[in-house]
Amino acid sequence: MTADELDELRRAWGLDARQLAKVLCLHSTKVSEYLGGVEKIPCALGYHLEALALLSEDQRRALFEKRLERPTHGRG
Repeated sequence: MTADELDELRRAWGLDARQLAKVLCLHSTKVSEYLGGVEKIPCALGYHLEALALLSEDQRRALFEKRLERPTHGRG
């Protein structure tokens, strides 16, 4: 997966970079590195994103809402 493909998914899902990081349980700095093309996106993350894309919009929205409600990664 490329940085452009990741950004396209992020936009299609209506998430900002901070929200995407929280949904994926990643540090926001790492997501920024992926989006900026500074760091290569690991295959495992690409596969995870592909799986999320296979969910119906309602299923994905419900999952994202649940993940966005939880405490920030590493806190609590």
